[in-house]
Amino acid sequence: MDYCSKITGAPKIPRLIYNRLENDGAHSDSTVEGREEYIDYKTLMESQDWAIAPCESLPSTHPLYILYTSGTTGEPKGVVRDQGGTCVGLNYCMKNVFDLNEGDVHFAGSDIGWVVGHSFIVYGPLIRCSRVIFFEGKPVTPDAGVMWRVCEEYKVTSLYMAPTGVRVIKKDDFDGELVRKYDTSSIRTYCLVGERCDPATI
Repeated sequence: MDYCSKITGAPKIPRLIYNRLENDGAHSDSTVEGREEYIDYKTLMESQDWAIAPCESLPSTHPLYILYTSGTTGEPKGVVRDQGGTCVGLNYCMKNVFDLNEGDVHFAGSDIGWVVGHSFIVYGPLIRCSRVIFFEGKPVTPDAGVMWRVCEEYKVTSLYMAPTGVRVIKKDDFDGELVRKYDTSSIRTYCLVGERCDPATI
């Protein structure tokens, strides 16, 4: 039983799987008998009626999302974030910390499943009317220059990474040979956040 079911009593939600295989359409080991149910992304998208839903006006105190702790040190605890406070806080942070404005390009090397990801990849850039890069993969695949290649290609103005990401890149490209191959001059703001950052990484 997953945490959602444990806390809310709701049934376990099937996983959404995007099939990347182009051969016989078989999924990865997610389909092994006994594993959780899954929904095929393409099948789901093709089955939807894509009529545009009207916008709903809600009070600023209306819940935006519930964020749960991992439960590694006890029972998971949920914190409700409201719409108004979250949007005001993110707008302030994106403007005054990331210097993100309309038309800028924000690149955060995080996962949208975490609060950092959905705050600084989804909500924050949308509030600032900026563009955002959704990145899937590792910062060293196919090589340790992938982050810099993305920055050059999309003219990134605001780059956000955890110090661990920098250390992973540094391990494969200690002398910075790959970063020098790309034009990263569009970057105005480079933020290392989310954990303690040692002087050598800075």
